Amino acid sequence: MSVRGRGRGRGGSNRGRGGRGRGRGGSNRGRGGRRGRGGFGRSRISRSHNCRDRSRSPLPVATTEVAEPSMDDVKSFFMGKVSFEQHYQGQEENRDKYAAAISTMMNSGVDVVQNARVRALAASWARKDQELASALISVRSQYTFVEVLKALTILDAGRSARVVEKKIKRLQCQKTKVSAAKLGKLKSEHDNLLALKPNIGTATGAVVKQDFPALPWFLGFCFGNTAPEDSIVHSCKDINEHNVNELVQSHPVPYGHVKSLDKHLTGDSKRAIALKEKKIDTLLWYYENLTCASFDEVLMERLNEGEKVTLANGKLMERLLILKMAREGIKANPEEIYYTWDWDAQPNGPNLENQENIVDESKAPFLNHLIGQADENISKISLPLEEPIVIVGDASGSMEVAIKTSVIIAGILTKITSAKLVFFDDHSRDAPYLPENVEQVLDLALSTKADNATAPAASLYPFYKKKEIVKTFIIVTDEEENEQCEEFWFAELFDKYYKEVFPARLVFVSFLPQHSEGQMVRALKDKGYSPHQFKLDDHKPDLTKLDSLIALLSLETTDFDDEVLTTEQKIKLNGLCSVFSELNLK
Repeated sequence: MSVRGRGRGRGGSNRGRGGRGRGRGGSNRGRGGRRGRGGFGRSRISRSHNCRDRSRSPLPVATTEVAEPSMDDVKSFFMGKVSFEQHYQGQEENRDKYAAAISTMMNSGVDVVQNARVRALAASWARKDQELASALISVRSQYTFVEVLKALTILDAGRSARVVEKKIKRLQCQKTKVSAAKLGKLKSEHDNLLALKPNIGTATGAVVKQDFPALPWFLGFCFGNTAPEDSIVHSCKDINEHNVNELVQSHPVPYGHVKSLDKHLTGDSKRAIALKEKKIDTLLWYYENLTCASFDEVLMERLNEGEKVTLANGKLMERLLILKMAREGIKANPEEIYYTWDWDAQPNGPNLENQENIVDESKAPFLNHLIGQADENISKISLPLEEPIVIVGDASGSMEVAIKTSVIIAGILTKITSAKLVFFDDHSRDAPYLPENVEQVLDLALSTKADNATAPAASLYPFYKKKEIVKTFIIVTDEEENEQCEEFWFAELFDKYYKEVFPARLVFVSFLPQHSEGQMVRALKDKGYSPHQFKLDDHKPDLTKLDSLIALLSLETTDFDDEVLTTEQKIKLNGLCSVFSELNLK
């Protein structure tokens, strides 16, 4: 009797989908090398190409020391784990250079890490530097509610700790016995607040009142009072599947507020959202959830009226890929077909390889319009990058997402520098061509197939063998590695390349959970290397990070230092507003 499940593989004695191995192993582990029945399942028999399997225990997690930030390398304040006190000292030492550095990074498109943004704001408040604090907050793309709240939490940690301490003493003094678990939780909260408490600075009433004027009724609403009947808060506080369509059509309800109910939206409601949503970017971001003929019609009208899409280049390219797939009848996620297939009625499973895609030109009628805008956007990118750069895409089994992402990166980089695109599975191969425009990017991303086992070292070996100098390798992968190439794992071969050929920089675009460390990066850290890493979700990657990745590559050049110096001089002459107001217009 065969048993079918909904996990990684589907049961059955002769049929199923081979699981993707986690970590290195023998021939029965890792991604399969051949397709199973129906062209969908993958067998676990790997096909080696000058590569050998080897069992290997997981490497220990490496910890890296955080370098002391300094004004000589001012960008170091914004690229790692730098304490509140260090940000405070940096601002005190040279506030104008500090501000010039963070504004230059934001202007270049670099995603300044959140803890740096938060501590920069908290330090400016602690120093009572309202000009710098106001300038930072004005950059709405970098300072949202979350960053502002976190900065206030740091400054308010001392007061909050005293409140918890009084509560603990009160509980300990009362006659009724308090559970150890409750006291333990409060003590843990108290310890955490003390650890967060800065040595200087508090969230004084002056800071709060100056920067946070509130609606007259809002504070009372937070403590249980009713919002005014004429407010959208009152109308939408009890929104549900039964009244969502009425409210969406009668009020300008942001889509984010009804996203969890989108399955209950009618075509009229989707049209209303398309008409009322402030930014067309939001509509494109969630296109799959809202698409219908009337929705597409409104989007086309808004674009024809001259409204511009301001999505980051990487995200716009990913959206164009989704739109093209929708128009050409290509399933964005074949896994959904597999998991929803009626295996009892059709036990042979879906044959996706021979399935004919039905093209529907009426879908996404604005696709060509957006392709033209994307081409225009990319042609305007001007960043100093050290070349040559090689983009390495993981094309082993089930890594279609890595193929698409690497092609998009290559499509952007080839416009501004000398770049090469290669793919690897159990061997390495060059891309059939380098995409020169957005249309070619989309075609290459959809035509390149993923299959076979995983030997990342195979992508590096040709450059090592030829002693070919590459300044930067961008590796797009989920970091699984289950085969060697020429008896080397990737970290071992990169170590030889670094020492014998050229000290290249490594940048990983890793499809991993945010708080996990990939196998390949961990192995590199064990050898003393510190590659940059951008983590993406493998089901719905946020490709806005690609613009930050490309901008990050430019920070190592002398042009960045020159730009910081120019910006610092501008701040000294014209003030912070002259620099940060330009950021807010972008």
